[in-house]
Amino acid sequence: MLAGAALAAITVLGFAPHADAHGNVKEPKPTFESGKSTVEWVVNIDNFWDVGSGGDQVGKFKTMAKEKGMSVRDVVLEMVKDKKCGYTRTDVDPQPIPSDGNVKWRSNRDGGFGHTGPCEVYIDDKMVAHGDNCEEDFPGGGDESNKPSIIPSTILRAAASAH
Repeated sequence: MLAGAALAAITVLGFAPHADAHGNVKEPKPTFESGKSTVEWVVNIDNFWDVGSGGDQVGKFKTMAKEKGMSVRDVVLEMVKDKKCGYTRTDVDPQPIPSDGNVKWRSNRDGGFGHTGPCEVYIDDKMVAHGDNCEEDFPGGGDESNKPSIIPSTILRAAASAH
C-alpha cells in the first residue's frame, strides 16, 4: 500500500513562510473521500524551521534535516497531525504497485511538480523514493501539459516485476 504517497503532496514545507504545495499522486490512483477536493490543501503548514528566504533553500533544508535527524515524512507527520492521509480513504484496498515501478505526480494544473523542495514516497513505513528537489529531480511538463512528474524507484520496480 502506498500509505505515504500523499506525503509527496507537501514538498515545500521548509522553503516558505507558509507552504502552498498542491497536487496529488496520479498513479497509483488514490481513492479520495467523497466530495473532497483532490488538489486543495488539506492543512496550511507554516515554516517548520527558520531557513530564511532566498539562496540555497534545498541545501538549507538538507542541513536542518540532517542536524535534527528528520525525514520529510517526519516533518509532515509532525505538522499535519490527524490529517496524515489527506483526503484519501484508508478503508479501501491498497492499490497495486504500478507495473513500470514509477509513481506519477501531477500538479493541480495538470503538469509535474511546480515547487522547489523535497519529496518522499513510502510503501507503508518503507521509503521507496526520495528527491532533494523534486521539481528538478523529477521534471514533468508545464501547466496544462498533461505530463506528470515520474518518480522512479528501483524498489518499486523490483516489487512490480515480482508480481
